Amino acid sequence: MFDKKPSVLIVDDEQVVRDVLHEGLSERGYLCTTVLSGNDALAKLAAEDFEVVLLDIRLPGMSGMEVLREKCLNHGNTATIMITAVNDINTAIEAMKLGASDYLVKPFDLDKVETSIRTALDSKQANSKYSTQMDAIAHGVEARFDPLSSYSNLMTQRTIEIARQLGMADEEIQRWAAAKAMLNFEKTRVIESSLSKLKRSPLMQKIMGLLVPYQCAPKPGESQN
Repeated sequence: MFDKKPSVLIVDDEQVVRDVLHEGLSERGYLCTTVLSGNDALAKLAAEDFEVVLLDIRLPGMSGMEVLREKCLNHGNTATIMITAVNDINTAIEAMKLGASDYLVKPFDLDKVETSIRTALDSKQANSKYSTQMDAIAHGVEARFDPLSSYSNLMTQRTIEIARQLGMADEEIQRWAAAKAMLNFEKTRVIESSLSKLKRSPLMQKIMGLLVPYQCAPKPGESQN
């Protein structure tokens, strides 16, 4: 449950869509702001804090997908729900990979929009409670087991190899790889920031103490003598 309704940034170049969403969500208590372009959206995000962005994919100038990539780098705590008139599964998958929480196809009703907002915020609230400690634990595990540190890169490479074997277009593969690299970079930054804050805490000392027996355990096939 939320003590107050979240602030929502509505990004759409269609006046009627902006008006319907602004009026409908405002009547339900949400604090709404509207803009009609991607550049305006990024300017608003830089100037104000929003909890949710309703982002159209087709915008004049900078596309919604470009805005999503930029937003994920600089405003990762803001939930994003993509809205579009085109039901394209490939675009939906790409948006989800880039961090969008949902993908709504026009026309949509306000009940569905509000449900999507609520789901995104509930997920964000639940994740924020545990993600910092869990990321620190995961980073500690990777630090003790060197082979795991390259797991993400290995999985990315294997995915690219399989995609090429299946005949997927190089352009599509490159877009996915770039998005994956961007997400991995952001994840590493967050983990390093969290770890720097927690490394001297009792929690981190306990984590490292628990990992000692695993670090000392022999690897499969090694002699225990």
